[in-house]
Amino acid sequence: MLMVECILDKTLLVLGAGYDQIPGIVKAKEMGIYTIALDGNNNAIGQEYSNEFYTVSIKHFEEIKEFINKKLKRKIDGVIAFGVDIPLIIAQTADLLNINNTIPFESARLSEDKFYAKEFMKQHHIAIPKYQIVNNIEDIKEFMKNNNFPIVIKPVDNSASRGISFIDSFNQLEEYYNYALKFSKQKKVQVEKYLKGPQVSTESFVINGKVYNIGFADRNYTNMDKFLPNIIENGGDLPSIHILSKHKKQLKLYLEIIAKELNIQNGIIKGDIVIYDDKLFIIEFALRLSGGGFSTIHIPENTGIDFLKIAIKLHLGIDISSDELHQSQNNILSVRYKFIEDENFGIIKKINLPKNKDNIILSNFHVQAGEEVSNKTTDHAKRLGFTIANGNSREDAITNAQSFLDNVDIIFE
Repeated sequence: MLMVECILDKTLLVLGAGYDQIPGIVKAKEMGIYTIALDGNNNAIGQEYSNEFYTVSIKHFEEIKEFINKKLKRKIDGVIAFGVDIPLIIAQTADLLNINNTIPFESARLSEDKFYAKEFMKQHHIAIPKYQIVNNIEDIKEFMKNNNFPIVIKPVDNSASRGISFIDSFNQLEEYYNYALKFSKQKKVQVEKYLKGPQVSTESFVINGKVYNIGFADRNYTNMDKFLPNIIENGGDLPSIHILSKHKKQLKLYLEIIAKELNIQNGIIKGDIVIYDDKLFIIEFALRLSGGGFSTIHIPENTGIDFLKIAIKLHLGIDISSDELHQSQNNILSVRYKFIEDENFGIIKKINLPKNKDNIILSNFHVQAGEEVSNKTTDHAKRLGFTIANGNSREDAITNAQSFLDNVDIIFE
């Protein structure tokens, strides 16, 4: 069990109080920190764990600003979000309170635009897939003159695989373009070359300007064909077997460039990378804690590093010791998801979970009785639920996770 130090007289403003945010709120309270949570959902489950809760949209800075000016009674020492894609709003809020201990405003703004982030990486000679902004179908065809299929089309300003399509022919280009456009707040769409190879999720700390690569998970795209043209990840496996020491060294060099050029002294860099032709390419990076349990559960269970404690201390401006970054274990675990493609669809009447939970670290279903689910998983938010399992080997952990999900009984009306 991870030991937690007590930090008294500190108040943390937590943006988001959903299921994914609970581990972070709980960790902060274990550390003796007073937590104030905001969420646009007045029934957000995280309010049960925070000291104070207010119904405020965390996606709209003006609402947060109004809350701070009219309702906030305590001095805030740090602002954080656990697994929510809002680095710019975190920076704005921290700047407003004059407590920005992590990501500068301009750096956060650049990171939220996939095109500007790609331009930045290209400028600094970081290996990335070829890419281009497209304004119409002719632009896509022009891109294809110098690039072979497959390609990926995506909105520049969304996450969780929303609006993304895998394209391997000229068929239905207009449909895919309009689909990406629909999910872009800026109405900006980009295409990029799809590099076939193992994909790895990474999560790293920047502490006093130095990069520490902590988390690596091999992303699982088994049975990807059944989700096409959508690109849907079906979990991941730790520790990574695809990222070698030379790749880790290269990643560290790239992240050091990103941290230096974006003036990041302290913070988190989340990476989506691919190993193509034995070389490391960065598909995307984000200046935030990852969602889906990677930073909150997977990394601590795998490494023994109290990832959330360190992240919280960074956002509070508290020093991190070298001992806190020491990896004490290398446990094997696998994450797998439940999809509607494996079931019927309609209105859910009941979900029966298996009674045998041997080797199951955690399981949760996002959907509940009474909810209506569609017949297709179009993005990661549409996955029904997940399980995290351990095992004596990777194959063992995968089997444990998949067996649990296979025995989940979803009854429809």
